[in-house]
Amino acid sequence: HTAIFGVIKKSKSFSPSDSVDIVKFLLGCDPNVKLQKVRGKSLLHYACHLSYNDSNIEAALEAIQAIYDAHPEAIEEYLNAPNIQRYHQQVQAFINNELVYARQAKDHPLMITPDINGLLPLHTALQNNATLGSIKLLVKGNPSAVQSP
Repeated sequence: HTAIFGVIKKSKSFSPSDSVDIVKFLLGCDPNVKLQKVRGKSLLHYACHLSYNDSNIEAALEAIQAIYDAHPEAIEEYLNAPNIQRYHQQVQAFINNELVYARQAKDHPLMITPDINGLLPLHTALQNNATLGSIKLLVKGNPSAVQSP
């Protein structure tokens, strides 16, 4: 969580993008890092609730997406809609966008029913360049969709 905090902390030796690189490195070093809790909340929740501004929001979103991609199940904390109104507007948009996929992944009838174009939610998400985290959730929601044309 210290690396995540580095995105907002002003430092002469580290830029926000340096902190993002460290977050990505740590997530890649140990598969259990993504499961760490900070004050009882997931790393994703911790990263989302920090106060960002225009100078660090791009780096923050990159770190948030890296955390989400590593452990997309953490988005489920937001399924019961805790108050995200105090989050940076772009962080709110990210969470709300990824929640669409998380909700789809939990709806088994939806996951196995092709739309009017014959596409399953996974295929539509791939066409829409969904994040890796969302793709993981959709595959988990319907593993056989990977085999579908």
